[in-house]
Amino acid sequence: MKAAVVGRSRDVRVVELERPEPAVAEVLVDVACCGVCGSDLHMLSAGLVQAGHVLGHEFTGVVAGLGSGVTGWALGDRVAVLPVLACGQCYACRSGRPNLCQEQGIDHGPGIGRPGGYAESVTVPAGMLRHLPDNVSDAHGALAEPLAVALHAIRVSGAEPDEPVCVLGSGPIGVLTVAGLLASGYGRIAVVEPGPGRRAAVERQGVRALAPLDARAGVPRLLGGPPTTVIDSTGHPSAAPLALELLAPAGRLTVVGLPEDPATLDLSLIAFKEITIRGSLVYDERDFAAALAHLAAGNIPCDAIITAVAPLADAPSLIADLQAGATGQVKVLLSPGRPAAGPG
Repeated sequence: MKAAVVGRSRDVRVVELERPEPAVAEVLVDVACCGVCGSDLHMLSAGLVQAGHVLGHEFTGVVAGLGSGVTGWALGDRVAVLPVLACGQCYACRSGRPNLCQEQGIDHGPGIGRPGGYAESVTVPAGMLRHLPDNVSDAHGALAEPLAVALHAIRVSGAEPDEPVCVLGSGPIGVLTVAGLLASGYGRIAVVEPGPGRRAAVERQGVRALAPLDARAGVPRLLGGPPTTVIDSTGHPSAAPLALELLAPAGRLTVVGLPEDPATLDLSLIAFKEITIRGSLVYDERDFAAALAHLAAGNIPCDAIITAVAPLADAPSLIADLQAGATGQVKVLLSPGRPAAGPG
């Protein structure tokens, strides 16, 4: 089978690999669509994965093989993959935070701890499979995983639908956060994003977006006052300091983007405004189920978010463009196998 693997020079190249066989309690999935995630780019640039590794944790496909002991699944079932299988026993799991599981968390999942979806086929534990609704296409279904990230950030932020919310960044997670807010009934939303192309991606959803230089004056004007919640999806160290300036007293900052470099924060602003800062890491079953439900209900403007669906052969050039940061792409999907199926 063909797969896009990490090269020795931290690039991506397409090679031939043996098609995997599902082990006990595993399922073989023929991959239909797999999203390129910002964390994939980070793992490449930071050297966090070895040469030969197959990235990709945002994918849909079809059940193509069953390992021994697997029940409840049949060949041909269309699936989305929830790439986290919590242990249920560690402190995080027992505390109701399975997304933080250190025994079997996302670091052990496909694309990170084991081969992922940048390939024609991949094996995953059967417990990671979720049925893809019949009215959701393979391409749209590939948004379930990053949409779950966005929905988790919204949930842990504590924001109520009538509150003013500012989203920093309109990359894939930022755009999906805006979509999740709109789908959940939030009406007072502003976005801060330096890239004109990515600002346009948000404005196609009917939400105003500003450049960072215009944010201090513009965000309160758009929202009718300072935001009570800021969700930072940027992964850039300049965003959190801006959030502290923008937030209303008693406001909340939720950090979902992961900067490679530390941020310098003005602690006096945190004290004077009594700002609460929370982290948001991946999602849990509730968020993933909510993501699939929103997709099935047609609440997410998937075609405005997915800006490219490309064959696996295009992975090296597309990922190089994304790494360079000079692209107008929002969400790029690879389609390693058969054409994307289902409506939409």
